[in-house]
Amino acid sequence: MSGIAERLREFRAAVGLTQREVASLCGLGKRTIIYWEMGEREIKCTRLTPLVDEYDLDFNWLILGRGSMFNTTLGDEQENLETPEPFEEEVPAPAPEPVERDWTEAEQTFQKEQEDVLPLIQRLRRK
Repeated sequence: MSGIAERLREFRAAVGLTQREVASLCGLGKRTIIYWEMGEREIKCTRLTPLVDEYDLDFNWLILGRGSMFNTTLGDEQENLETPEPFEEEVPAPAPEPVERDWTEAEQTFQKEQEDVLPLIQRLRRK
């Protein structure tokens, strides 16, 4: 039996899957899994990707025997749960500046001054 076949069987036992369930997940027949685990047929690695995705199985471990069986360990998951992800507090947009009343008042004052000065200018022209 090959190393991949042994690791496939070890994985299946670790997660409690039957050969039929593994075959169903991979879109294969039960006999194919039986032949793979017995080493009678070559294992097609691409057919195992559903197991890798579904169970977070470490593909390097399955094919090469390196590393651990799963990509994340229980300790890593607990650590992620305990440590909240940093978040950026949303800064509210500054409120639009109100129209300055001083400007409108200044304009009104300027118009009043013009009205007051205009008669003086007209008198000076007459002289």
